[in-house]
Amino acid sequence: MNKSPTSLRGRQKLHTRSEIIRVAFDLFGQQGFDKVSVEAIAAEVGISRATFFNYFPQKELILREIASARMEKLKRNLAAFADSEAAPTFQMILDMVLALSAENARISQQSKKLLLETIFRQASQGLLLAAREQAILALSEAIGRIPRRVPVDPRAIAETLFAVYIGTMLEWLMREDVPQEWLQESMRERLLLLMEGVA
Repeated sequence: MNKSPTSLRGRQKLHTRSEIIRVAFDLFGQQGFDKVSVEAIAAEVGISRATFFNYFPQKELILREIASARMEKLKRNLAAFADSEAAPTFQMILDMVLALSAENARISQQSKKLLLETIFRQASQGLLLAAREQAILALSEAIGRIPRRVPVDPRAIAETLFAVYIGTMLEWLMREDVPQEWLQESMRERLLLLMEGVA
């Protein structure tokens, strides 16, 4: 089956954009954001400096793209969870959050500092608050469908859950003295304590 030149061109542009992000993330993780030049990224991808700027007018926008991708993943998971016809449970929420934490741990193996910098840049641009609100809405919807013995507002539970998730992630990223498994163990323990209080 023949593809039209437009769709081929579109796929090539998408591939180039993905490659820029992938290569930049690898280089940032190895050398630090400030030490990696646009020229170094472009050379590694095999494009010109001008082509790089066609995709990203500023190098900082790559961090925004990385942060947005992480938040989009969170939103997709939450939306799928909220839209599921299966009756949600707190265990399902716990499993979803732990899966996201494991993925964050895997991504940040190269550089905790880079992921931390990405989060703070995202927060300073208001992206974190916007993503937080979308996550809270999806979680509230799902939590509202879970039978509970304690009559707590689902939004309050969702806000607390999100705060525990972000707080634990930030603590792990800022601490160099903890092993890789600390994130999953601490996240599980803290979320279980929260869920015991509201189940």
